Amino acid sequence: MTSLFNFLQDGRQFPKIYWKSRGSRYAFAGYGAGLGVEKNSPLTFGGHAFSPQSCQGIWSPFPASLFFSPTSMKQELWESTKLPFALPKLIQRKDAPTFDKWWMMVNDAIEKIEKDHLKKVVLARQTTLIFDGKIDPLQVLRMLTPFGTETSLFLLQLDADTTFLGATPEKLFHRQERKITSEALAGTKDQLEEWTSKESSEIEAVQVFLHEKFLKCCHDIQWQAPEQKSFGNLNHLYQSIRGDLKDEVSDQELFLHLHPTPALGGLPKQAAIAYLSQVEPFHRGWYGGPFGMVSPQETDMAVAIRCALIRGNEMHLFAGTGIVKGSRAEKEWEELDRKIAHYLRFIHD
Repeated sequence: MTSLFNFLQDGRQFPKIYWKSRGSRYAFAGYGAGLGVEKNSPLTFGGHAFSPQSCQGIWSPFPASLFFSPTSMKQELWESTKLPFALPKLIQRKDAPTFDKWWMMVNDAIEKIEKDHLKKVVLARQTTLIFDGKIDPLQVLRMLTPFGTETSLFLLQLDADTTFLGATPEKLFHRQERKITSEALAGTKDQLEEWTSKESSEIEAVQVFLHEKFLKCCHDIQWQAPEQKSFGNLNHLYQSIRGDLKDEVSDQELFLHLHPTPALGGLPKQAAIAYLSQVEPFHRGWYGGPFGMVSPQETDMAVAIRCALIRGNEMHLFAGTGIVKGSRAEKEWEELDRKIAHYLRFIHD
């Protein structure tokens, strides 16, 4: 594990990539941009923005899509490590939206849902942390490694000052040859809370969406038994779906069909995305977009949540929560805080 971080630290070329898929025994690290996806290319890494228009403002260095085969790459068995770490001293925290604005957004979304303009929408928040010194993104990634058993760990560093990274519990899809797996992951509670009809409504929306998309892309569709997934101090409702891809369906078509799921956008899909572009006071960039590894034999794509954009001495954290009938603004705000807690715990006064 340490050798991959040292390998990236010593590398002088950009972009740099780190990828460890949830459930995989291996981690990959590389730097330098090769030729991208080719028929006989080595493994290719990268991702897409949440939407083609979302790479503005703090996301302006990022293209809408980037996949590359590193010119230098290493692979090794992954193991969890706990390393002492602390971020520089925090100077300022800013939330966009503020809680007052959030309260208005949530209640407006609920009104749209009650009028059947929307069935569900996932509202998000950007939390900006400003420190008194430059942040080392590789050290931040190292502090996330204890979550690697239950998440996919990822990093894309464009240059010395610009890095996108995270530890996400959610996958978009995994393709092995022509067999594909995706999953419904929605609803959030801590270890002491009970599941309610609100969380059931959230995951049901994702299940219906995935089943409709799999009918278009696959045959021999099978749902696995529902279960609960844990991420640190949070639990989520989870159910996976499997199928055999139809001959004409490509990875690119899977992206178009599956992204964004109702766990990140909402339902109806286009109406929810249009609504988010109007009401959210920040650009999502690569937050919530597909991120992972592509090859002719296997493609493994996560959904880039529980993530951070690091630019110099600023860390921008992103979290979202599903708004359905029964949602309450104050409870949803608390959920947003819980979803960024694994970054906040390394802040000192």
